[in-house]
Amino acid sequence: MLSVFEETGVDPKRDLQLKIAYLGAEPYSEHTRRRVEAGMGAKVFNSYGLSEMSGPGVAFECPEQNGMHIWEDAYLVEVLNPTTLEPVPDGEEGELVLTTLDREAMPLIRYRTRDLTSILPGACPCGRTHRRIARIKGRSDDMFIIKGVNVFPMQVETLLMSVPEVGRNYRIILENEGPWMR
Repeated sequence: MLSVFEETGVDPKRDLQLKIAYLGAEPYSEHTRRRVEAGMGAKVFNSYGLSEMSGPGVAFECPEQNGMHIWEDAYLVEVLNPTTLEPVPDGEEGELVLTTLDREAMPLIRYRTRDLTSILPGACPCGRTHRRIARIKGRSDDMFIIKGVNVFPMQVETLLMSVPEVGRNYRIILENEGPWMR
């Protein structure tokens, strides 16, 4: 959106006067959040949802910006080890698994999202009692391995966005040039 605004001469701070914005759809880094805040002149909050769960509305960040509160009245939340499918303790990273509680026509039971996160332990300072999930790290199925090291696209973005000279868009290209790239 910021690129389109630049191309069309729209100044979001002046012309839109936004106060808050919710971002979702794909994981993004904290640096990206700050760039969007600076460009839009609005406070940016994380949101989480999936098309299979009726789109956005599974979890939202509160003003404390300390994780996203799950709408536990609509979803049963589990975080499982993606390999063993055993539950992991709060604070430990795993795959988010959701069960819908209020869908009648097409309920989803223990739906594996492939999204990696953790349940944040403890209460949120905002006072809400619904549990919180950490920022989505990436997907269990989009990790790639380079010379035996697990790498997630979000980690690449975090590094790239920390360099002010790097633009907002990038592409990761992996080329198999030998047996070390699997």
